[in-house]
Amino acid sequence: MRFADYLASNIPLFSVSLVMIFIAFRNINVRRKESILFLVFTTIVLFLSGVVFLEKYSQTYGLPILGTIFTSFGYICRPILLYIFVLLANMEQKRKRRFYVLLTVPLIINSLVYFIPWFFGVPGMSTIVFSYQMQPDGTADFVRGSFLNFTSHAICVIYIILLIYVSTVRFQGKHRRDGVVLILCMVIIVATVVAEMVLDRSDLLNIVCEICAMINYIFIMSVNASKDPLTGLYDRRTFNEDVSKYKDIINGVILIDMNELKFVNDNFGHQAGDTALKFISSCFEESIDPAIMCSYRLSGDEFLILMFKGKKEQLEDTANKISSRIKESKYSIALGSYYSEGENIGFDQMMKIAEDLMYQDKGRYYEESGHNRRGN
Repeated sequence: MRFADYLASNIPLFSVSLVMIFIAFRNINVRRKESILFLVFTTIVLFLSGVVFLEKYSQTYGLPILGTIFTSFGYICRPILLYIFVLLANMEQKRKRRFYVLLTVPLIINSLVYFIPWFFGVPGMSTIVFSYQMQPDGTADFVRGSFLNFTSHAICVIYIILLIYVSTVRFQGKHRRDGVVLILCMVIIVATVVAEMVLDRSDLLNIVCEICAMINYIFIMSVNASKDPLTGLYDRRTFNEDVSKYKDIINGVILIDMNELKFVNDNFGHQAGDTALKFISSCFEESIDPAIMCSYRLSGDEFLILMFKGKKEQLEDTANKISSRIKESKYSIALGSYYSEGENIGFDQMMKIAEDLMYQDKGRYYEESGHNRRGN
């Protein structure tokens, strides 16, 4: 393959990558972690497109050592693309550091395996995984070695299974579309791998991966637009949409209102008030089960948690966790919750009961503290 042919055949990839880079840089201050991951993803995809060209160049002009090096890099980098998708899928989840350490171990193993062919002068070592053999016509043919040659494929399968599992778990919650986008991307990528095998091509996967990355990134940004910029919780518009779509499966609500936000703003400044609201919202995210619950900021200091087809114990446990976390801090909240045990009661009535309980809790706070409620 000539370099001019390589450039011409990859025009779609370069075009999509440029758009991806522009979008990522434009939004890097809004969603920094995701933007950086997608920039890394795009860099790897572009690198892999060059690797494919250099592999074919090495085969055509009989350069087995060069071919071995670039083929190794290709095997090492491809699982990293799926690894990045796994990171993105878990971006909103509270994971322990051990999870990410274990997630990285397969990449380390994969790198060690595909560095083995670099031992050119060691008898037997260079052929364990794969090798290049010179042909009479001066070309170099790729030759698969032992089962170790499929290490990269096995690790990709592991990451795909993990992605499907994470996405399926997210199906249980209200925002099912989060998981749908990821699963569609994985289906398209797997179908492309199969197509490359059937058609004996190696130039399809890169462009498909980049397109899937762009779709996923644009989707993440659209989801971000439905969230409150201060707390990261879903906003009131999203709440109204969710209620209209899913009110038949909502069987639990928790209403929360911060006590004395006005006092904090007046005496310590609005930045202190913002800090308080962010802390309280972080307690929600640490306490809810995202598979069956969603949290929203309805107004200044008014928050809401909806539960979808959950159990009474789960709602009570969440409310207790939130109350305990807030009591350990310098802030205070009023909380009211209600669980519908199958009785014929509408969502508006559930909200009314939870709201009444919340105001009762707020009244007890001001009565016990002796503070002036009007100051809030």
